[in-house]
This record gives sequence, structure tokens and C-alpha cells, in this order.
Amino acid sequence: MVAMAGGGQRHNPIQGVLWMVAAAIAFSVTITLVRYLSAKFTTFEIVFFRQVFGVTIMLPWLVRAGVGILKTDQIKVYLMRAVLTYCAMFAAYYSVILITIADSIALQFTLPFFTIIFAMAILGEKVRTHRWIATLIGFVGAMIIIRPGFAEISAGMLIALSAAALYGGADTCTRFLSGRDKVNVVVFYGFVLQLPIAVVPAAVTWVTPELADMGYILAFVIVAVGAQFCITQSFSNAEASLVSPVLFVRLPFVAVLGFICFGELPSTWTWLGAAILFASTFWSTRRDARISKTEAES
Repeated sequence: MVAMAGGGQRHNPIQGVLWMVAAAIAFSVTITLVRYLSAKFTTFEIVFFRQVFGVTIMLPWLVRAGVGILKTDQIKVYLMRAVLTYCAMFAAYYSVILITIADSIALQFTLPFFTIIFAMAILGEKVRTHRWIATLIGFVGAMIIIRPGFAEISAGMLIALSAAALYGGADTCTRFLSGRDKVNVVVFYGFVLQLPIAVVPAAVTWVTPELADMGYILAFVIVAVGAQFCITQSFSNAEASLVSPVLFVRLPFVAVLGFICFGELPSTWTWLGAAILFASTFWSTRRDARISKTEAES
């Protein structure tokens, strides 16, 4: 285990939450495109596309900034984050093949539980009571949404849950790194270190894309890169245990995209759960901002 300690990060809860909302929108579009692409390509290949084009998109920045900007003392943490993120991404992408997008996203709403545990144990973050309450309320909202599907636990559900746990570990690493290196450095290392991991399984299951596929692949990659940038910005502005619950707002976005792209009409339970998720996130953000203002004035 790599020793970590918090410190040196700026704390701006409002900006942190806004960046996470942007990440939630981007993640929603990403998972919708994954669902579409999975009809032709394996999950291994889809993850490989993300890494290859992610590195390509970042190269102009690296040329302008110079290779020297990549100097870091945290390479072990970057490697740990790369492995966790790759496994989490594969699990999340694969789960939408086995179960509906809404069920997969809702189950991944358990992520804040894992993030809070890792943030306390590894970063030493103090988790305020209201964040625990907001996370628990948000989880109840997620359970309301997928209530009918819990009669039988499927492999897809377990895979979605494992994705949440893995992302919780990766997000904790991101929070640690974003307080020590520039945002673009954190994002670039995320892509370049995952590329060697992705090469072999993608090569074994390779399906050559046709010209008609390239627009969807490029859209997927651009949005995925944007999501990573937004989430890194979020963690550089606020504590992981605060901003992670904001990802609950992915659900209404996914519901709209699911209806438009796949004809999935959300049920009354989906909207009720989404309303609870919004309420818990909004309350937690306002509460934290008020506490931060009081501490700054004292």
C-alpha cells in the first residue's frame, strides 16, 4: 500500500460540485455510446479505443508544455490508479451489456460509500456527518429506482458493484494526485499508463472498425476524455467524500438518453429516486459551503 496523506489541495466546494456535474453529464453520454458500440466491439476493444485516442488528444498539450512537465514523485500512485481505473472501466462497460444502463448506473451509486472509506483510511479526510447522511439518502434513492430488479441478484449487478468499489479506489488516488500535480498531468498519466494494460486483451478480441464506426468512436473518446478532465478538476477543488455523491445526478441524464437512443421509458420509481438523489446532493453541497464559509470567517 502506498502511503498517502492529504494536504496542499485548494478547497472550493461549489466549483468542485460544478465540475462533478459536468463529469456526470459526460459519463452519461459515454456509457450510452458504450452501449451502442458494444453491439459490434468487445469491451476490451472499447476500453482500448479510449486509451489510444485519449493519449492522441493529449499529445498537442504535451508538445506545448514539454516532456519535463511529466516529472513526478508519485509514479507508484499513478500505477495503482491506472490498474484500478482500467479494471473499474471494464467492469462498468461490461455491466451495461448484461443489465440495463439505468440499473448499472444506479448500482454504481454505491461508489461514495467506498470513496468515503478510502478517503478516511488513506487520505485521512474528515467526513462530516451531513455527508454520511446525504450519501445514505442518495443510496436509498438508487434502491428505489432498481427496487423491482432486486428479487434476483445477477452477474451484471455484481459486476456493476465491483466497478463502484474499484472506482472508489481510483477516485481516492485521483484526489491525492490532483493536490500534487497539474490537472493535465494527472489526466495524461491516466491514459498513457492504462494503454499497455489494454493492448493485449484488445488485440486478442480485435474487430476492425469500418469508416461508418469512426464518428461514434471519436465521439465516445472525446466525451470520455472530457469526463476524466472534469472529474480531476473536481477533485482538485474539493474533498473526494463531498463531490463523489454528485455523480448521483447521472441517473436523470441516462434516463433521457436511454429514452432517446434505445426507447427505454423510465418508470415512476426512476423519477422518484432521481428526485431524492438531487435533494440529497443539493443539501450536502449547501451545508458544506456554509460550513466552509463559517470556518474561513472564524
